[in-house]
Amino acid sequence: MITAKDISDASPVAMAGAVALMLVLETWSPLVPVLPARERVRHLARNLGIALAASLFAIGGSYVLVGVARWAELHHFGLLNQFELPWVVRLLIAVVVIDFFEWVRHRLHHGVPLLWRLHRVHHTDPHLDTTTSVRGHPLESVLAYAWFSVWVVVLGIDPLSLACRTLISAVALAWHHADFRLPARLDAVISLVTPTPRTHRLHHSRDVRFTDSNFGTLFTWWDRLLGTFAHGQRTPEPTTGIDGFDSEQAQRVVGVLLSPLAEQRPTPPTT
Repeated sequence: MITAKDISDASPVAMAGAVALMLVLETWSPLVPVLPARERVRHLARNLGIALAASLFAIGGSYVLVGVARWAELHHFGLLNQFELPWVVRLLIAVVVIDFFEWVRHRLHHGVPLLWRLHRVHHTDPHLDTTTSVRGHPLESVLAYAWFSVWVVVLGIDPLSLACRTLISAVALAWHHADFRLPARLDAVISLVTPTPRTHRLHHSRDVRFTDSNFGTLFTWWDRLLGTFAHGQRTPEPTTGIDGFDSEQAQRVVGVLLSPLAEQRPTPPTT
């Protein structure tokens, strides 16, 4: 029988496999031209270096979350643990509800200045591709796992459902950060449910009017319902990154990790 630990162990491997697949698809059908081979390898190495710095927090955090879920299950704590529900129903609830709280967390990291300083590490990548999905500040990971721990206990998410949701989310992140072009009609249909590379690319635009949109990880429903959805099909492919963070020094691993100490993002453009 597959356990939550089995799924947790598989998540980093699944993420790596999804990133590798997307790198191939980006070469085959890119949204914007991919970097020359040498620059692409350097970009990959930098984002993996940043990911390595955060990996202990990310991997450790996933096991902490599963442990918290196991505690809630054993002590019959949390909303779902008050009912006898089929596991499939519990999984669907975990996937949908946790995704909503991920949307809230993501929105807060754009709206609260101190949180934005951490989150913009993810946004300062001027060459958005699937490797950007693993680019994040270690302290943001710590805050994220603390945030989700609260909701896992309150909701009573079981360990296996939580581990499955984590794996699904990891693959989705590699997918919608990819520099991969879908046919426009197919892209529009898929984005009715889940973010596509085109819709998420808007979220990484240098134009803050688009940066503060399309926050969803697994579903676009929350953005559509709460007024933060932007249609990728209606705009040209945006330039990604953040002005003021493009220098060679700023893009080095150490420079990226220290970037929360730099000034806040520039004033949004007026045109």
